[in-house]
Amino acid sequence: MSNVTAYGKDFLFLRNLAQDKITKLCIYGCGVNGEVICKFLEDCGKDIEFFIDKQAESREFTVLGKRVVSLAAFLEKPQNILIIVSPDNQESVVGFLLENGVDKNQIICPFKKVDKDIKVLSEDYDPRNYCNKIDRYNELSGSDTPEVTVFTILYNTPEWMLCRTIESILNQSYERFKYLIIDNGSTDASENIIRQYASVDNRIQYIRLKQNVPWTNKELLLKLKEGIDTGYVAMLDSDDYYEQHFLQKAVSILKRDDSDIVQVNTLTYAHNGFRYSYFAHYLGEDLCIQGSEKERYLMLRILNVPVWGKLYKSELFKNLIDMMLSYETEYERDRNFCLDISWITYMALACSRVSLCDEILHIRTWRPGSSEHSDDHGSKWLSSMVWSFGHLSECNVKYEDSIVYEEATLMWLFSLPRDKYSLSAFRSIDLDNRAVKEFLKRPVCDRYGGNENE
Repeated sequence: MSNVTAYGKDFLFLRNLAQDKITKLCIYGCGVNGEVICKFLEDCGKDIEFFIDKQAESREFTVLGKRVVSLAAFLEKPQNILIIVSPDNQESVVGFLLENGVDKNQIICPFKKVDKDIKVLSEDYDPRNYCNKIDRYNELSGSDTPEVTVFTILYNTPEWMLCRTIESILNQSYERFKYLIIDNGSTDASENIIRQYASVDNRIQYIRLKQNVPWTNKELLLKLKEGIDTGYVAMLDSDDYYEQHFLQKAVSILKRDDSDIVQVNTLTYAHNGFRYSYFAHYLGEDLCIQGSEKERYLMLRILNVPVWGKLYKSELFKNLIDMMLSYETEYERDRNFCLDISWITYMALACSRVSLCDEILHIRTWRPGSSEHSDDHGSKWLSSMVWSFGHLSECNVKYEDSIVYEEATLMWLFSLPRDKYSLSAFRSIDLDNRAVKEFLKRPVCDRYGGNENE
């Protein structure tokens, strides 16, 4: 086990903070967290006065209709106002504020701290350690037929991480599932590892593709759709894992609320200190949301963009696959759906009810070499974002309501710990796409060099 400390936005704290109608508030940091906090407080009936940000030292601007001032300008005229710290690397920000003369009683940190034990296997972990000590698991029968399909699509995953992923599913306390593993043409030891587990557990259905293809490949999508033959479906990346009670909790909530999606809380940790750890949110309670509430939680990134960490009604997921397959060419599917932002945007807006589980049951790994930290897909990711934003518009989501969502995804794309690049370095075939070119003219893209491509 390896212990990590994570900080997530405490929305229960912010909701309670909004009940104080007298105290004036401002936010330090006008990035994604600052914008999410501002919008959440606004939705709870509390307006902030302004933002404080280092960027205001060199230029005047507004964010979400609020002035952005420098810390020096704020300190010139002492005010009876509390400062909400928005960056989740809060300790350094608080130190900076104190060093520059801000009273500690003026500082608010709206984060929930969690210390979490992370399962880390040795790099030479042998799957026989697991396979040799369990009885062969035979297929369920009769009333115990599978209710859930869990699927993993993988390509060349570190062996111990893949073992951890597979064992986390096989060890679920809820047993009525099948585990579909699609090996996307791996060239490492993945096939041998999967076959060892499959030999002792018949719930594993293994499909191996001859060569590596995009997730949006027609053959892969058809095999995935065919393999989802249960009422519910969940996805897990090959270097992540679920806690033992994920399925039991998620299935129980989905049936209780009759929801289309159940999202559990995700903790993201940095393997070998690759990046600071964090988890997505802290609501203080489980919630069932629908209608405009569902849409609002998506816009605030509380209903998070990734497709993992969720249990779906299979019909919803299959409809997504059908919609992807409706695009005739490989390029169109790859460009529009390479990134799972477009997947969850479609499903979140298409479903009726979503349940949010506050318990951390999904563990996600940040690591060098994973697809999220590769420069190879940046251009297609941008195109997928544009499809997602376009779909919001088609579903009558106002630009003013979606701007935080758009800012967050663009900031994610351009601030990941990879080699620096600009839009001009992307594939011309994507940047020449009419929808992409039109999107890059919008004000939200100015800071990312959108005008350089006009």
